[in-house]
Amino acid sequence: MNVSDLQSPFAGFAGLEPTPVVVGERPPPTGTVVDSPFGTGLRTEAPDDEDVVGELLGELADDEFEDALAQLVDDAAAAHLQGETAWSAGENARLGLQSWAESLAAESDRLLDRVAARLEHEDLTSMPARDLDALFESMALEPGEAREVVFEQFLGGLLKKAAGLVKGVVKVVKKGVAVVSKILPIGLLLKKLGGLVRPLLTRVLKSAMNRLPPAVRPIAEQIAKKFGVGGTDSKNAAKTDATNDAEPAPAAQLAGEFDRNVVGLLLAPDEQAADGVLGEAAADAGGEAGDPIGELDVARRDLGRRLTELPPGSYPKPEIQQFVPLVMAAMSLLKLGVKIIGRQRVVDFIAERIADLLKSMVGPEPAKQIARPIVDVGMKLIGLEVPPESETDVAGEALAATVESTARRALALPAAVQDDRLLLDAAVQQFFAEAAAAHLPGRLLRADLPERETDHETGVWVLMPRAAAPRYRFLKYARPFEIAVSRQVARAVPWPDGGSLETHLLDRGVRNWPATAEAHLYEMLPGGHLGHLRHDDALRGGAGEAAAEEVAPLTPEIAGLLLGEPGLGKPSPARGKPAAAPGRRFVRIRPKGRPGHAAGPRARLGVRIETGSTPPRLQVRLRLSEREAQEVLDLLTRKEGPDLPGALRKVRQVHQRSLVTLLTTKLVEHSLAPDAAAAKSAAEQLVTAVDTGLSTALQEQTAKLTAAVRDPAQGLTIKLVFQGVTAESLQGTPPAPAVTVTPGWRSGG
Repeated sequence: MNVSDLQSPFAGFAGLEPTPVVVGERPPPTGTVVDSPFGTGLRTEAPDDEDVVGELLGELADDEFEDALAQLVDDAAAAHLQGETAWSAGENARLGLQSWAESLAAESDRLLDRVAARLEHEDLTSMPARDLDALFESMALEPGEAREVVFEQFLGGLLKKAAGLVKGVVKVVKKGVAVVSKILPIGLLLKKLGGLVRPLLTRVLKSAMNRLPPAVRPIAEQIAKKFGVGGTDSKNAAKTDATNDAEPAPAAQLAGEFDRNVVGLLLAPDEQAADGVLGEAAADAGGEAGDPIGELDVARRDLGRRLTELPPGSYPKPEIQQFVPLVMAAMSLLKLGVKIIGRQRVVDFIAERIADLLKSMVGPEPAKQIARPIVDVGMKLIGLEVPPESETDVAGEALAATVESTARRALALPAAVQDDRLLLDAAVQQFFAEAAAAHLPGRLLRADLPERETDHETGVWVLMPRAAAPRYRFLKYARPFEIAVSRQVARAVPWPDGGSLETHLLDRGVRNWPATAEAHLYEMLPGGHLGHLRHDDALRGGAGEAAAEEVAPLTPEIAGLLLGEPGLGKPSPARGKPAAAPGRRFVRIRPKGRPGHAAGPRARLGVRIETGSTPPRLQVRLRLSEREAQEVLDLLTRKEGPDLPGALRKVRQVHQRSLVTLLTTKLVEHSLAPDAAAAKSAAEQLVTAVDTGLSTALQEQTAKLTAAVRDPAQGLTIKLVFQGVTAESLQGTPPAPAVTVTPGWRSGG
C-alpha cells in the first residue's frame, strides 16, 4: 500500500526502584516426623496420586481469599503511588507499607498459634468431618477483631487454608498416598504455614509496585515435578490452575502460588523438605524483577517530547520504532513475549504504519493545535489547571498515548493476523483511528470519522494522576457527566459486589428517585491497579476510600443506559470480579451531596464447594448491608405483627441477580455437571432450595435474626450449607440446607 492511500483520521491543518521487603521467618519449631500408621495394605484399590493433588488444590481454592489479596494489592498500590507522588516521602512510604504488611503477618501468626493450640489434643483422623468443620468455624474471627476489614477477610481465608491443610493431612493418611510415607505433625505444619505468609505479603507489595514476575508454569505441574506425583500433563492442571492461555490476574497468581506451597508442605516427607518449601517461597519473594512499567513511563514522556519537537514534515518512524518494544515489554501476556521474539519485522511494520499515519501531527505547530482544546476546555472541565509552559507536554502525552494504544493492540493480535500483511495493515489503521478519536481533540478529526466515541468536542482521555507524572496509571475522560438515574435503570445496571447500582446507591443514602449523581470515567494503563483510581486529583476531597467498591466496568451497554453514549464503553469479561487490565474502562458513580465511601460488603454473595469433604458440601453466604439488615428488622418487628413475606422478599433480593450464574460456574468448575446447560438447571434447583431454607429460617429463627441485626457489627451474614452435594445428588431435588445467621460480614469458617 502506498502511503498516499492511507485513510488518515485527521482533518487538514490551518497552517522506582522499590526497596524489597525483608522476608521475616519465625524460628523453626522443634518437632519430629511421625510415621503414618496406615499402610498400603489397607487399600483394596490404589488411589490416583494425581487425583489427590487435584483434590488438595481444590480444597484450598477460595475466591474470597483471592479477593482479599486483590484488595491488599489495591490498598498497597494506592499507598505506593501516594508515596511516589511526594518525592521526599518515597522511602517513608515504602517503610510504611512494610510495617503495614508486618502487622498483618503478626496477626496471622497469632491466629495460627491459636488454631494449633486448639487442635493440639484432638484426634483429627477419627473426628467426623462435620465436627471438624464445626471446630474450625468456632475459631472464626469476630467482626471488628482484626485491625482492618481487609485484614479480617485475609485472616478468614487463612483460617480456611489451615482447615484445608488439616483436612488434607487426614485425606492423605486415610488414602495412603504412595509418595507420602511420613507426615509432619499438625502443629508443626501450621507453624510452617505461618512461615509462608510473609513471603506472600512481600509478593503482594511487589505486585502493587508492578515488580511481580509472571507465572512460568502451571501450579499442578510444579507440584508434580517437585514431589513426583503424576506427570507434567496432569489432567487436573487445567481445572486447578489459573495459568492457561492468558496470564492470571495478580491476585489469582498469588493465591495459586500460595496454594502450591501449602500442598508442598503437606506432601513434604520430613521437616527438611518442608523448610525447603519455605526457602523457595522466600527466595521467590526476595527475587528482583525488572521495571518495565517504569521504563514505559519514561519512554512515553520522552516520545511525546520528541514528537512535538521534530521539525515540520519529519517522519517519526525511528522514534516510534524505539518506543514499541517498551510497550511490548510492559504487556502482561507472558505468551506474547514468546510470540514476538524473533518477529522484528512485525514490530517494524507496526512502527512504520503508525509513523505514516501520525506524521502530519508532529512538530511544534500541530502541538499547539492539539494542546489548546485539551487544556482550555477538556482539562478545565475536570478542574485541572495547566501552566502555559506545560501545554506542549499535554500535546505530546496525547500523541504518545495514541501511539501506545495502537501498538499495544496490534502486538496482541494472533500470530495468524500478524503474518498476513493485509490483515495487520487493516488492523493497525483501525486501532490508530480509534486511538486518535479517544486521545486527540475532535476538531482535528475528520467529520465523517466513524470511530468517534461521541459528538462532544471536549471528549478526550487524559493521562492521570497528574501529580504522579510521568507515573501515569490510568486515563480519565475529560468530561464528568451529571446524570439523573431512575430506579429502573439503576436496577438494570450490575455492580461488582453482586448487587446492582440500585443497591449501591441505596447503601450510600439515596432515598429519592431519580437520583442525581456524577459519573467519572476511567481507562486503565499498563501497571494500573483499581486502587490507583483513588488518586483522581480532579476530584475535590479525594476519590473515596474504597475504589474497588466505587467503580464498575463501563461496558457499551452500561454506557448507553447511564450516559446515552455507548461508544464510551468497552467490552468487559462476563465472568468474575472486574480486574484492572490495560484498555479496560470503569465508571465511578457518586451521588450528589453524599460521601463516596463504601457502605456495603465487598461481596454480597459467596459460594464454596468442598468436594473433598466427607460428605461433599456446598456453602452459600448471603451478606446484607447494614441498610438491608435494618430493613429486614423493621419488617420483622412491626407493631401489627411481623411481615414475613416482605422480609423474605428483602433477603432474596441479595441473591436474585447473581446466584444462578455463580452456582452454574462453580458446578462446571468442580465437574459436578456434564455441561453448562445441566449446571444451570441444577443451579436453579439449588436456588429454589436456598429460598426454601431462607423461608424456614425466617419462621424458626426470627429471634436469632433480630438479635444479629441489633448487634453493633455492620450488616448480617446468612450461611446455608448443603451436605452430600455430588453429581448424582444434583440430578434430583437438593437436600434442605442448614441455615445459620451471624452479625457482620463473615469471611472465615
